[in-house]
Amino acid sequence: MSGDVTTSCSTNEQRPPVFLVLERDSLIAEDIAGSLKVLGPCETIHVNDAEDLARHLNTDIRVSAAFLEMRYAQVLEMGLDRRLAEHGARIVLTIGEDDAQNAVARGWSMLVRPFTDEMIREALLGPPDKD
Repeated sequence: MSGDVTTSCSTNEQRPPVFLVLERDSLIAEDIAGSLKVLGPCETIHVNDAEDLARHLNTDIRVSAAFLEMRYAQVLEMGLDRRLAEHGARIVLTIGEDDAQNAVARGWSMLVRPFTDEMIREALLGPPDKD
């Protein structure tokens, strides 16, 4: 369970969105969690490896998005795409930019490092409308 950190971003009565962050570097995970908090009330669950992630997917939590420090092929090989879909999660890859075209074709997002709060928002919601 090392590195398994849950950060609640809200005390709101309504159930806030839940975000899974699979990231070995705790500073990067904290940056992602902080950026998510800027977007609004949320809960983030930080894990260090896919085994910890799988343990959380054995529960019945609804997941809004999963930020994965994994390559596209790894996600498919481990079946995490299906498991995360069962929990309602949008997949956001944080490494493997050369896989961006494949990821986008599946409806996933790519978060290229270094990232900003705006880039995280776009990974979750798409680019802002230009009027």
